[in-house]
Amino acid sequence: MMTRLDLPTIDARASGLRARLFGRAELEALAGAPSIAAFTRELELAGRLLEPIERPASTATVESAIRHTAALHLRVLSRWAGPGPALDVFYADQDRRSLRALMRGALQAAPSEERLAGLLPTPRLPERALTLLARQPTPARVAAQLVLLQHPDAGRLSALTARAHPVLLDLERALVSGFAERSLAAARGGDRNLREVARQRIDVCNLEMALTFASGPRDVEPSVLFTEGGSALVRAGFVEACRAPSVADATRRLEHALEGSPLQSVARSAGGAPARLELLAFRQVLLAQRRVARLDPLGSAPLVLFMLRLQAQSDDLRRLAWGATLGAPAEMIRAELVTPWN
Repeated sequence: MMTRLDLPTIDARASGLRARLFGRAELEALAGAPSIAAFTRELELAGRLLEPIERPASTATVESAIRHTAALHLRVLSRWAGPGPALDVFYADQDRRSLRALMRGALQAAPSEERLAGLLPTPRLPERALTLLARQPTPARVAAQLVLLQHPDAGRLSALTARAHPVLLDLERALVSGFAERSLAAARGGDRNLREVARQRIDVCNLEMALTFASGPRDVEPSVLFTEGGSALVRAGFVEACRAPSVADATRRLEHALEGSPLQSVARSAGGAPARLELLAFRQVLLAQRRVARLDPLGSAPLVLFMLRLQAQSDDLRRLAWGATLGAPAEMIRAELVTPWN
């Protein structure tokens, strides 16, 4: 049995793994490929993926190789680190992202390949489980498979998907609740930085929920959609934003509620779009963890930064693959990349 390493040693090895990821300059050089076949050739020549891309090349086969590469990196890291607070916080968020995408896909009857787009495997939801869940025809069948997998969110999702017409907002609120419980519990075993990362992620989930509520049907009391545990957005500010007469006004109210927080500028720049807000918040935490890792190289930040960079690489390679498939201009693709410079 491999002995669990101490945090400074894990940090050093995570930094070594980070050196194997695509840098920003390499990703920008891949933008603007004239076709998915050309992009695949350039991607393989870079030598960063840990699995060959199946032929004929397509966005689905590229995404499969990206997902498998991420899984292998995380598997190596887990063998070194064992169970630990930083990995558990990251895995809790990845499970939330994956189940949100899988539930949305089931509600929309999307092809299984589309449901898997951008997902990262975790110990609770490994690659085989994600593939199985992506093939389920309804949210209720997804929840039934989660029961078999003994996933901690299975119970709360089963109750919601048993309804004749499951409501996506309710499912997403349940997933955020489960994520908050697990991430905060895990973060208590870590340092101050890790606790703040977990709390800020809950803030981002609440911001997305407020913008989604403000732009859609308002047939529920907004206070029940709020998840406790964040650091910047309190329930009163959340409810006030939800009750705004427009998304633009909701955004202004959120900016006011977030005064003094790094998320204030994120809310301002998102333009009321939840997906844009998530992308900008992810960029913000990447840059913040890079700064903290330089100031405290023996804390949780180097390990957190590696995992976030791995997620960024997966997201960016997916953007590049779709850009090549659709013939998007290189500058447009580069503007959407989240991997930071250096």
